[in-house]
Amino acid sequence: MKPISKILSLAALILVYNSVSAQSNDSLFYRHSLQFNVAGLSVERWAIAYEWRMTPKHALFIQGGGSFPYLSEEKEYGFGLYYKYFFQPVRNAKLLWLFKSAYRNTFADINVRYMNLDGVHNDAECLYEAYFIGVGAGQTYVWHSGFTISYWLGYGPPISGDFIWKNTVPEDGEEWARMYKWSSGLDVGLSLGYSFGGR
Repeated sequence: MKPISKILSLAALILVYNSVSAQSNDSLFYRHSLQFNVAGLSVERWAIAYEWRMTPKHALFIQGGGSFPYLSEEKEYGFGLYYKYFFQPVRNAKLLWLFKSAYRNTFADINVRYMNLDGVHNDAECLYEAYFIGVGAGQTYVWHSGFTISYWLGYGPPISGDFIWKNTVPEDGEEWARMYKWSSGLDVGLSLGYSFGGR
């Protein structure tokens, strides 16, 4: 847990320093948002998130989700805490060169994530639990109506990742477990949301 506490302490110092810096008075850049991550729907996963925009350049992003009860054969849940740094916004940016938004922000993030999986591979049941410390980058489009679209890609290697086969080990068990363990560090997002508040 020491690396996690160091990351959180660093994020807190950055936020305190920047809270006293000169900031924009445009209320658009102070909107918080609720977001629904649709990136995992094709693999029966869901996630919801809240983004607390502290200043035009800094935000905390909290996300949680898992597998769909009664739909997915596997049981999974996880959550993450992200610190986002936003670069200079681009006003009147177009999504896919067609849909004009109020602005687009490019961001970089550092994050701490956790996942817990009760899974199945080739009829063999497995358990996997891991923490991740990662980085990522993405973009957010915001409209005056409050509608938002955000996408990002990141990675964090698993920390203390334990993979356990319950009853039997399939023929490709070791190779599959190794591949799953390292691919589980991928952080992919495509969210639709609503922003509100401001100054």
